[in-house]
Amino acid sequence: MMTSNNNDSELYDDVQGDKNDMGIEEHEYDGIKELDNPPPGWIMAIFYLTIGISILYGAYYYWLKVGPNQDEEYARAVEKAQVKYASATPEGVFSLLTDEASLNAGREVYAAMNCAACHGNAGEGNAIGPNLTDNAWIHGCSFDEVFYIIKNGFPTKGMTAFKGQINDEKISQVSSYIISLKGSNPANAKAPQGQPCE
Repeated sequence: MMTSNNNDSELYDDVQGDKNDMGIEEHEYDGIKELDNPPPGWIMAIFYLTIGISILYGAYYYWLKVGPNQDEEYARAVEKAQVKYASATPEGVFSLLTDEASLNAGREVYAAMNCAACHGNAGEGNAIGPNLTDNAWIHGCSFDEVFYIIKNGFPTKGMTAFKGQINDEKISQVSSYIISLKGSNPANAKAPQGQPCE
């Protein structure tokens, strides 16, 4: 029994010695002592680096106001997008065609896509679609508006979207042809619908 106690005492002393070698802090909280085990130097370097970066960031964007704020960054991004995609709009790529060859091509597209089923052979309109030859238009009568409606359709009004069926060049041709029908006064024209077009 005595031998066992001596062994336990020696083991305790060894453990205590190991702890002392590791460095125990002098202070104590509720009987708990803290081991002196600081973090590695590289971790502390990263920590101090982040503090330095945050100070520089705050000075650049908030205190000195050298950098753009969120509103300014957003405005710049919108401006860049408008410049980038301006050429993708009908206004930037296509315009009203008035030469005979283009209008004839538009007439062929009008026939090929069976536009007459809803708007009549001469654009006079019928029980389904509006008259395309008068001065009143439902969704606008400018080239860009006609181009948009033909390309994207208007499902709630039964207007089919032709994107994917014909390319933008053909849409431009048929849009120009439809605009050329204005004032042609065909027989049996449907009564005007929509707003007068300036």
